[in-house]
Amino acid sequence: MAVVEFEIKDLEKMIGRRLTKESIERIQMLGFPLERVDESKVAYEVFPNRPDALSIEGFARAAKTFLGFSKGIVNYTVKKGAIKLRVDKSVEKVRPCVVSAVVRNVKLTDDLLRSLMQVQEKLHDTLGRKRKKVAIGIHDLDRVTPPFEYKAVNPDSLKFIPLDFQETMTMREIGTKHPKGRDYIHILEGSNVWPIIVDAKNQVLSFPPIINGELTRVTGRTKNIFIDITGTDDIAVNQALNIIVTAFADRNCAIENVELTGYIKKTTPDISPRKIKVNLDYANKLLDMELSQKEFTEIAAKMGYGFEKGNIIIPCYRTDIMHPIDIVEDIAIAHGYENFDPKIPRVPTTAKRNEKAEAKNILRGLLVGAGFQEIICTLLTNEADEFMKMNKQKEEVCETKNPLTVECSICRKSLLPSIMRVLLQNRTNEYPQKIFEVGDVLIVDNKQETGAKNVLKVCAAISDTKVGYENLSTVLDAFLRNLGITYELKKASDASFIAGRCAEVWSGERRLGIIGEVHPQVLENWSLGNPVVAFELNADKIIEMKTKGKK
Repeated sequence: MAVVEFEIKDLEKMIGRRLTKESIERIQMLGFPLERVDESKVAYEVFPNRPDALSIEGFARAAKTFLGFSKGIVNYTVKKGAIKLRVDKSVEKVRPCVVSAVVRNVKLTDDLLRSLMQVQEKLHDTLGRKRKKVAIGIHDLDRVTPPFEYKAVNPDSLKFIPLDFQETMTMREIGTKHPKGRDYIHILEGSNVWPIIVDAKNQVLSFPPIINGELTRVTGRTKNIFIDITGTDDIAVNQALNIIVTAFADRNCAIENVELTGYIKKTTPDISPRKIKVNLDYANKLLDMELSQKEFTEIAAKMGYGFEKGNIIIPCYRTDIMHPIDIVEDIAIAHGYENFDPKIPRVPTTAKRNEKAEAKNILRGLLVGAGFQEIICTLLTNEADEFMKMNKQKEEVCETKNPLTVECSICRKSLLPSIMRVLLQNRTNEYPQKIFEVGDVLIVDNKQETGAKNVLKVCAAISDTKVGYENLSTVLDAFLRNLGITYELKKASDASFIAGRCAEVWSGERRLGIIGEVHPQVLENWSLGNPVVAFELNADKIIEMKTKGKK
């Protein structure tokens, strides 16, 4: 997930209407939770499925139709250009995908420059997976001489001045001396040649995915822009290019195509819309509605779609639409979830309370009664949070296939890292902070049909300027005794906790979990200034003991 911040005046300019407080709050129903708003700025959270909303232009485009200020698909045109980019076969094994475009008649205002910087950064972090999958270069076209060439060369064979520097450096030197080089050179590890984009005079535009050349720095005087996007996935680089060029087009810039020659032969960008067949009966059945064809198309127009001969027309920047169910979901969003009337299911059945859900509510109630505030975190996390920051060695975990962001690459095995992240996000708030979560983790289990199993855990923590083991042990004691569970503490060794200040929690032959003071190194890893005490227990075992009456 990415948080994007916009100047309200610029957002209003792009939407073409003044935004009321109600409109700003209403936009959340698009699936963009409101993070904060003040007199001049507003910030929303954008989920990975909507990278088109990472720019203010794309965000405004979505909000404009949703709020009813316009409707239907936006049509964009690409002019035929004369610029060529030759792609050499040497990039095949290092960074094989590239697309390009030219933008003319640019008026680089502060608003546009701010938007460019934000969308480039957010696309790098999300769709681009920290530049590994997609890296974007934006250049002042008038400072260089086409045609251009994308090739892979020896890291010591070319010198140029990287962005924000004044001295000439080789690519290898950039990898060790430039801040961006140190951050991203690992992407090229294992390759003896590195990618470069040069012009007809062998002047360097870009060293993807690391840094652009200072020569093509975009400034307030820039009138024409050359865009290069390189990566390892052809679909992703095209998606990123479409998002960027349509954002420029929304600022009244002219888009020209670039002819790729050599190893790759095609013309980019391709911003033609796609078509998808959505059966009206299928949509009505899933939504339990009775929409006519006219009503269906009018609601679809609120999400920026077109309609033609029974097909929904999908704009080029909507990268998230893969199946008719995605259209049906957007129909529900446009209709408004709050406008659906609750109905009793037309299925004869006998309802009863779910025993496990009831037991979870009891666990929550006990901790709320002890003065703790509940948090709810996602199952997805990453190796840095799960292991490195917790002083743990990497273990076997359930990994996410093709994650859209490096923040969500694995499934968590513990709740404590989620607790630590929430404490980090609230470190400027009032102390003491007492929080808990009752939530699932995912454990690799080859005996299961899916190869993994969900385990319910409960984790509670206190953070304060002065807090110790004793402050939480009394909570643990009351928590378990209220559940009718007797327990004992045994000596424990866990790298996340201070040695001698942590213990395992046992009930008979069952190990329920651990309690202790979080290790200072873990606190430093999470940039937390105050001590933290925490316990984490296996809630499934606790519920099993409670329901079976075992102690």
